[in-house]
Amino acid sequence: MKIPGSIFAAMLTPLDSNEQINLDAIPPLIQYILSKGVDGLYVGGSSGEGMLQSLQERSAVLQAVASYALDKCTLIAHVGATSTADAVALAEVAKANNYTAISAVPPYYYKHSFEAISAYYQAIAEVSELPLIIYNIPALSGNDMSTQNLLQLMQNSRIAGVKYTATDLFQFQQLRAQAPDKSFYFGTDEMFLSAAAIGSDGGIGSTYNLIGDVYVNIQSALRSGNIQQARELQCTANDLVQILLETGVLPGLKHALNFIGVPVGPCRKPFNQPSKESIKKLEVWLAKNLL
Repeated sequence: MKIPGSIFAAMLTPLDSNEQINLDAIPPLIQYILSKGVDGLYVGGSSGEGMLQSLQERSAVLQAVASYALDKCTLIAHVGATSTADAVALAEVAKANNYTAISAVPPYYYKHSFEAISAYYQAIAEVSELPLIIYNIPALSGNDMSTQNLLQLMQNSRIAGVKYTATDLFQFQQLRAQAPDKSFYFGTDEMFLSAAAIGSDGGIGSTYNLIGDVYVNIQSALRSGNIQQARELQCTANDLVQILLETGVLPGLKHALNFIGVPVGPCRKPFNQPSKESIKKLEVWLAKNLL
């Protein structure tokens, strides 16, 4: 169940000025992302504003991305939802459109038992027949699964591994050590180098939409033993992350891409527009590093 590639952009979803899905803007965005050397796309997750979209919108995005990029890179569909039925429906769309793998955040908002969460993942895995990556993001899902619970979920042969978007590197290392046959992708961009040093299988991140080459090069530098270069590259990424924490990560990334000529439109409300002061900082960073 090995998934080809290691660096995957958690793809943004282009919107028009009315905050509707802009399917025509998907190819230019993918072209830009892939030009940075990443291995594939993680579609419809947090960075894609999937939780602000209807089931029909999410399905349309999955189909449009596959239609354009299926022969260009590895595609991972995020299908997680508040209901098992919606997650299963999206998993079926991913399967029908020949995605390489699927991923799912645990069911959120309501506090479900581990047994319910396990059944949710089992249902998704069975219908898709694709490798399934657990999306562990406790800060947003509200579900901080223990190491033992994650290991128990991975006993299912269809579960290929974990997208780990958290800061507990000890837990990440323990999962890696205790499930060596599974794949672990790190999702906290500002700590990518640390996780790579521990032994990640790669990364899935939002800033990869803009600077995917930085993470490709961090991984290459680490593999070749050039620790100083890897540190410098992580600092470059972290300078951007620091600004994005002021703009709001998704609004800032969308502004950045629009600014350099990749039309992705705004974020969907209730996301706010970034402040003028933070936008100025972002545009200075872009002029120095990308233009």
